[in-house]
Amino acid sequence: MARLHGLKTRALLVGALVASMAGMAQAVTLPESCGGPAGRVEQARVNHVHDGDTVRLSDGTRVRMIGLDTPEIFWRENSAEPFGHEARDALIEILEAHDHQVLLVHDRERQDRYQRRLAHLFTPDGRSIHAELLARGLAVALTIPPNDWNLQCYRDAEAQARDAGLEIWEQEHLRVFAARELPPDSEGFRLVEGRVVRLGESQRSHWINLEGNVAFRIDHEDMTHFPGLDLATLQGRQVMGRGIVYSHQGQPRIRIRHPADLQILD
Repeated sequence: MARLHGLKTRALLVGALVASMAGMAQAVTLPESCGGPAGRVEQARVNHVHDGDTVRLSDGTRVRMIGLDTPEIFWRENSAEPFGHEARDALIEILEAHDHQVLLVHDRERQDRYQRRLAHLFTPDGRSIHAELLARGLAVALTIPPNDWNLQCYRDAEAQARDAGLEIWEQEHLRVFAARELPPDSEGFRLVEGRVVRLGESQRSHWINLEGNVAFRIDHEDMTHFPGLDLATLQGRQVMGRGIVYSHQGQPRIRIRHPADLQILD
């Protein structure tokens, strides 16, 4: 019996080692710009994962993870966008590997309009959970000012996955679209580039109109995040914008809220 018990014990140990190695195989190398938590750090425990970017803590607080956006899971219809379940499963895997313990770092805003707590999440050993999901290709970097702490890390992690064509970046709609090619009924996150053919201004916003009937919108209230930007200098320039596409009178539009979402290419 003792020998049998020993064999069983060794088998369990081998199984645990294999499982551990499988989990390690999922890990990715994060960019050098990704450091550990900074400023005031809080310890917490996660007891439920809603989706790839929203969790509930043990005290009942719902937390929206800042700086990224994962594919949606539609609970009522029991369906999801492509890679929605994979993003949630990856987050669960990361949390389980650390007994659901996390470190929270807050940004300039502590709550969103849905009364969710806003925070950056790290594992207890200081590894960015957000950067991990981005580097695996299971999220896009999404900056909503004024919450832009750790932005460079998140953008570098996303670029790493995008360059490798991982997971969500295999999808056709996430390639960089020329403005002339963007379908008028597009929706969701897009990367769009084109030449600026006209600049305009309305009561609420500045408009950067591209060839192909695509427009980037910068609201007056967001211009404080663009110090030194002279919009007039964009006329005739090749630019790239990123964000959520919506349509108005058949014209695809993207609201640009942060300088990191607008690149001048020439």
